[in-house]
Amino acid sequence: MPHEGMVHALEGIHRLLKPAGALIEIHPAAEARPFVEVRSNGKPSFSEEDPVFDYEEDLRQADAAVQIVLDRHLFALEDRRRFELRTYAASVKEMRDHWTVAGAYDPEEPEETLLRRRDEMYARAAAALDRAPGAPDLAYVEPAQMSRLVPLSRSHDA
Repeated sequence: MPHEGMVHALEGIHRLLKPAGALIEIHPAAEARPFVEVRSNGKPSFSEEDPVFDYEEDLRQADAAVQIVLDRHLFALEDRRRFELRTYAASVKEMRDHWTVAGAYDPEEPEETLLRRRDEMYARAAAALDRAPGAPDLAYVEPAQMSRLVPLSRSHDA
C-alpha cells in the first residue's frame, strides 16, 4: 500500500480514538531482514535470511506514513521499541505450510529463482535440525518495531 493510503488510515484512526486513547502501531522493522533460525541448547546452530523477503519498500512506506502523521501533529510518539516477532514451528514442513497459507494473500508470486533459493535454505535448516542436540527450536524471526502514538489535535471535534 502506498504511504498515502497508510496516512489516510492513520488519520481515520485519529478521528476514532477517544482523547485518552492510544494507537499501538506494529510493523516489521525496515532496517533488518527476517531470517530462519535453528537454536539448540540456547545457541543458534543455523541462521539464514529469507531469500524471498521483498517488502522493504512497503516497510519504508509504513515508516514514512507514521512520520507524516507525527509531523502533522495528529499524534505524539510516546514510546517506540524494537523486538523480534518469532514464529515457531515443529518442523520445516510445518513452517513451510504456515508461510504458504500466510503468503496466499500476497499480490505477486515470488520469482522462481527466489523460491528455489528458499527451498535450499529450508533444506539447510532441516539438516541443522537433524544434527542439533537435544530439542532444537525452529523459528522464523522478523525484527519489528512497536510505537505508542497518542492523539494530539482534535480540531475535527470542534
